[in-house]
Amino acid sequence: MTKKEDCRDDVKVDDCHDHCCDDTEVDDCRDDVKVDDCRDDCCGDVKVDDCHDDCCDDTEMDDCHDEGCCCESGILENIDHVEEKKSKKPLFLMVLDGILIALGIYSTTLAQTPLSLGFATIDQPISILIFLIAVILVGHGIIKHGVKSLLKGEVKIEFLITIATIGAFLLGDGLEGSSLMFLFYLAEYIEGFALDRSKKSLSKLVSLNPDVATIKKDGKEYEVDVNVLKINDVVVVKPGDKIPIDGVIIIGNTSVNQASITGESLAVSKKEGDEVYSSTINEEGYIEVKVTKTSNNTIFAKIIGLIKESEEKKAKVDIFIDKFARYYTPLVVIIAILVAIVPPLFFGQSLSQWVYKSLVLLVISCPCALAISTPVSMVSAITAGTKNGIIIKGGEYIEELSRIKAILFDKTGTLTEGRLEVSDIEPNNISKEDLIKIACSIEGKSKHPIAKAFNDYRLANNIAIKEVTNFESIAGKGLKGVIDNEMYYVGKKDLFDHNENLLGSLGTNTSGKTSVIVGNSREILGFISLNDKIRDNGKETISEIKDNNITTIMLTGDNESTAGKVASELGLNKYYHDLLPEDKLNMVEELTGKYGDVAMVGDGVNDTPSLARANVGIAMGMSGADVAVETADIVLMQDNLSKIALLVKIAKKTMNVVKENVAFAITVKSILAILGVLGHVTLLEAVIIGDMGITLLVVANALRIGR
Repeated sequence: MTKKEDCRDDVKVDDCHDHCCDDTEVDDCRDDVKVDDCRDDCCGDVKVDDCHDDCCDDTEMDDCHDEGCCCESGILENIDHVEEKKSKKPLFLMVLDGILIALGIYSTTLAQTPLSLGFATIDQPISILIFLIAVILVGHGIIKHGVKSLLKGEVKIEFLITIATIGAFLLGDGLEGSSLMFLFYLAEYIEGFALDRSKKSLSKLVSLNPDVATIKKDGKEYEVDVNVLKINDVVVVKPGDKIPIDGVIIIGNTSVNQASITGESLAVSKKEGDEVYSSTINEEGYIEVKVTKTSNNTIFAKIIGLIKESEEKKAKVDIFIDKFARYYTPLVVIIAILVAIVPPLFFGQSLSQWVYKSLVLLVISCPCALAISTPVSMVSAITAGTKNGIIIKGGEYIEELSRIKAILFDKTGTLTEGRLEVSDIEPNNISKEDLIKIACSIEGKSKHPIAKAFNDYRLANNIAIKEVTNFESIAGKGLKGVIDNEMYYVGKKDLFDHNENLLGSLGTNTSGKTSVIVGNSREILGFISLNDKIRDNGKETISEIKDNNITTIMLTGDNESTAGKVASELGLNKYYHDLLPEDKLNMVEELTGKYGDVAMVGDGVNDTPSLARANVGIAMGMSGADVAVETADIVLMQDNLSKIALLVKIAKKTMNVVKENVAFAITVKSILAILGVLGHVTLLEAVIIGDMGITLLVVANALRIGR
């Protein structure tokens, strides 16, 4: 057990969970640790800035309830601590409260001695006392939070409910006051339950990674915590077990269910040398895995980190509603005060009637349904994406994607599989064997996808490569290097711009294949053609995207013939060819100016600037470069083009739901407010319909997105 003196003074804690001081007891955690969001099981003496309903693992609902309405807390806060079994204490309190209210109603039928307070007389003191106890039982936290927020200069929903409850008692209706608090507590409970449903899939995903791994050392097996695994450790994974860490198989063959990463439940065959990922399931064979990443750097850990961070990147409509609610609630209080005093003061109307109407207006005008309409929709969209292997880094990208007018695609590795194969070798004044040997020797120094095709061909055909010196990779053009004291060039036509005679002799590639030119300073030695397969479902995906009135455009460094052939097969609207990385970036700039909102889909390092510049950058994650995944706003964990069409569908559906929710909440609340001022709505009807009812309908509508 970690003691206070063992806990570091200088540690900054952003989210203080039980890992801040491993097994630190509540009173053992340092007083001077900075905490932004404090968990009860962490630090007893730490100043807490914000603690929400779900801030505490073991804290019961009625204890956390005093820290704010569900609509105020972050929906994705602590998704790794959402419990399947909820505490029954809130249910017990509601049953007890219901019994007290029923007892209070019964007591009103009994003869009671009025109680005189000097300034007022209570006709049924026993009944009022019972109703007050009922209010305190479920409402003490609500009242406390309402008062605390007011002292901070904020007017929140709890304060409005508190005013309405007190007002009902002052008007002599203890039953309505206690029922109002009971119904608000019930509404919060149901709302919290609904929100937990919205993030249930995400919380299940978070819990998929095993906590324990079996390592093999000196011929023996030991169980250890996954957090202590080091790079190059050897982990044993038996059939049916979850793979605890990212690594490479060094012994064994198997099939792995990668649904937690890619969203695709179909098992993938794995052999020695293949990568495997934490949280995935080893379905068949015994394997030994060499660790390549620590537990906090695995792909799964990155996914969880991106999900948790996604709520910080709010949609513009969400930011607007937050600002609107900040000014709206105090304005409602002012209007309610005017409703209460103006008619009696200037028109001689009944004070009690207009005070009652003002209380009804306060309850109806609670902004909870508006405040929660957008974030719960965004979380549902993020959940829907995650279940399909799509990681969306924030609500702002969902909103942006719903407005997209054009999607720009990189070719190699995005529209095509990026698995190039050498198909044709055409020598010129050199033997076929020598031509491919020169090409394989120089390409062997590169890490480009084209280089892999040459390396695979070399291994398959047992070609002995030559030593290369003065190697240089020229971005967007190709490679050059010295073999046997002579400089050779392997790449595109532009690579030979040092010699105009060579350029003139090249002609134009009309084969529709990617062509690599091999030459020296004096002559062109030959052409090597490469084939790249178009991704499955590519044509159908492009067609579906175009059905949404989105223009599809390909940006590629390939020649016009190759680009045209791919564009024609897929049915793309436009294509731009012979682009260097900086040309792609400039083209994104130009197309953004033309279409207004564009998305860019890419997978490699050379796509990173374009992904960053587009309104929405989408990376093909599993085979794409880490830097592209980090730069992108949305990551496809499965290299499946059809996910882009699904992504567009989710984005458009989400924003339609947001608009429906906002319009519905404003319309119904406006109608009820008018009816309330006219005296046709009671306090109970206001909380059941105007607050709880609208909020639950808004949440239920948002949950449709994740289905």
